[in-house]
Amino acid sequence: MRTMKTTLLVALIPGLALCFALAIACGDDDDAADDDADDDLDDDIDDDTDDDTDDDTDDDTDDDTDDDTDDDTDDDADDDLDDDTDDDTDDDTDDDIDDDVDDDTDDDADEDVIVPEGNFQMGCEPEDNDCGTNESPRHEVWLSAYYIDTYEVTNASYAEFLNWHGNECGGNACVRSDTLQQRLNESGGLWSVDPGYELHPVLEVTWYGATGYCEAQGKRLPTEAEWEKAAKGAAEHYIFPWGETLIDNAANKWNSGDPFDDGTTPVGYYDGSNHGGAYQTTDGRSPYGAHDMAGNLWEWVNDHYDENYYDEYSPDAWPADPQGPASSVYRVLRGGGWDNHSGNLRTSIRSWDYPAYTGFMVGFRCARD
Repeated sequence: MRTMKTTLLVALIPGLALCFALAIACGDDDDAADDDADDDLDDDIDDDTDDDTDDDTDDDTDDDTDDDTDDDTDDDADDDLDDDTDDDTDDDTDDDIDDDVDDDTDDDADEDVIVPEGNFQMGCEPEDNDCGTNESPRHEVWLSAYYIDTYEVTNASYAEFLNWHGNECGGNACVRSDTLQQRLNESGGLWSVDPGYELHPVLEVTWYGATGYCEAQGKRLPTEAEWEKAAKGAAEHYIFPWGETLIDNAANKWNSGDPFDDGTTPVGYYDGSNHGGAYQTTDGRSPYGAHDMAGNLWEWVNDHYDENYYDEYSPDAWPADPQGPASSVYRVLRGGGWDNHSGNLRTSIRSWDYPAYTGFMVGFRCARD
């Protein structure tokens, strides 16, 4: 995944494209990105994000040059997940993910929050000193009402999808399973989840795999504008989903100290509870109630990426419901991951990578009209 540095407009990666705060090495094609970028973004969201966010920048996200960059459920991760039980229970359940909730609540992909129509300010907030140049200028955007998933898509939901759909999405792999951080396993054509990780967000998913899953649910990936409004609010226009300043125990980030440090947490873990005395969290939900819009995993959105896209229109003359640039070899990633510092958790930060890229800090959530 790639992000723009705060102090630099672009950084040149040998033989590669321009990258920002979590940038990873750019290949010649999607296949190269799929094979190489995985090592990129996985370590990049690590080493480079630490460095660049300390400098308040935007790193590369992977092994070579990049070392950092991509649903909701209320069940106990140790309980039986019954994917066919009441979706309605999902909509009403708001219990601690780590406690015994209701064995009948599952299908975490079906719970979402509504974001009402109206304007919001997209891009770098005036009081935010950590913005990259690709986050400016700030501009007003009007969006129709839409729904966005309360949580990132989980391992349990994605395994169910793979078991009836298969691991091919748009002519590419939906997900990569041969990495250390991956908790999905395939044996004899059957996909399963490592015990205890059912309610953690699925990672190592390509943009194609994210799109394929959402479409199978009758949904779609959110646009970049939709994602940002859901994260920062309209009247609030927060720098972080919960407010203007970093709160260490409000998101799964680098050195958070939670029981799952150095990896993902169950979706919605940062809900203000103390999880039976294991770890006191601050409620990190966005103004509309979406969890993990900062940290845990970077999230694919639908838009193509263009570093100069925000210059395409006058700040006060943007079209309603923008869909992003017409074309690009990259797709946008948003939100920051579990191995990132605070600069990469901001609601306006923009990263990007090849759509065939997979990484140990890359996941997604869905939206619908």
